[in-house]
Amino acid sequence: MPANLTMEFGKKYEEYKNATSPALKARLLKELIALAPKHKGTERLLGQLKKSLSRLEDRMEAERKAKKAGGHHGIRKVAPMLVLVGPPNSGKTTLFRALTGKGDPQPYPNSTQQPVTAIAHYKHAKLQMVDTPSFDSSYGHNGDVVIICGPDHSLARQFRKPHIIFADNKNPEVILEEAWHSLKLMRIFTPDGKYPMLAKIGSTVGEVANKIHKNFVNNFEWAKVQRGGRITRIGLDFILEDGDMLYLKSRV
Repeated sequence: MPANLTMEFGKKYEEYKNATSPALKARLLKELIALAPKHKGTERLLGQLKKSLSRLEDRMEAERKAKKAGGHHGIRKVAPMLVLVGPPNSGKTTLFRALTGKGDPQPYPNSTQQPVTAIAHYKHAKLQMVDTPSFDSSYGHNGDVVIICGPDHSLARQFRKPHIIFADNKNPEVILEEAWHSLKLMRIFTPDGKYPMLAKIGSTVGEVANKIHKNFVNNFEWAKVQRGGRITRIGLDFILEDGDMLYLKSRV
């Protein structure tokens, strides 16, 4: 940092680095701009602060519009959603890359400025991973599972609905397995599907068939399940299990 910066500026800058709320980040940036001395030695610093503030305000406005339009931060949910949250340099992007092959971890804090989504696979099941900016943990409220990175477990108090998992330097595959079990889902395979359907544990043939197409229930002729190498003819009330192969036949 340039010379001649006050202790008050340094303290405020530490607050800014540790802030997690976008609104708080924006307020602290404005205070930093006001506190910074105005001379040639601080021109670059002031330019960086103003640029950061402009980007943050643009992002907050875009998110406000997306939320008003019925979305959530512009993220379209395509599979059960696992959201990574945590402070700067807590390993979110590193974990995201380990599970999805996507993302670009950087050695400096706050490198993720926008949420990034990609698909992870657990035993052929698709799970949507979301890497989030460290200054905004609100993305977790839209997730089915929140994965908290870093030592600060107090972040869990922000989330009531989703399941919470603490990364705690665990093997990425262990974290993914914990997330899968917390979802309480099962995989149902079909002859034509590349990936399994996901259904709640205890779902019946009728409930799964209705997710595929209502005609399978309205015009149901027969169903078969392959389990453990054996194929059995079943009805709509039959309770499926994880890994079942389901065959359906309708009258039309």
